[in-house]
Amino acid sequence: MSDKPSTAETAKETIARLRANRQQRSAVVTEASQRQQSENVVGAPIQAAKRASKQSSGVNAIERKNAIHAVTQQLLHGALSQGQALKTLRVEVLGLTQDQYATLAKVSRKTLSDVENDRGSFKTDILDRLFKPFGLKVGIVPISTGTTWLL
Repeated sequence: MSDKPSTAETAKETIARLRANRQQRSAVVTEASQRQQSENVVGAPIQAAKRASKQSSGVNAIERKNAIHAVTQQLLHGALSQGQALKTLRVEVLGLTQDQYATLAKVSRKTLSDVENDRGSFKTDILDRLFKPFGLKVGIVPISTGTTWLL
């Protein structure tokens, strides 16, 4: 048997760590996150995603839902690129490093880095795999509400 843990074991450990962090803070909403949520209005860019570290952790279910909603609204309105949105979600919602998240999403760290830095062109299945942990999927959306469709 190999001394090196399998990908499934690493993902299970990551999920267990996230659940433990969430349980520790489940009843507490920090003043900083309340202030950030009140400042996150549609069209106002979210602050640049900070760097994930070993000390950073995810957020509780309510904060996670609000953060995902705020990021998707900014993505839809063009205030964030796909890569910026993914990095913001990875760091602020899950609190994972690129290595940890790449393992969870089953992509290479380089692919994750390239997507987050808006380098290259990736197939929809790769992007779907990267956004799936947030309950999101890549799709086609209208560019304006006044668009009329010709049949």
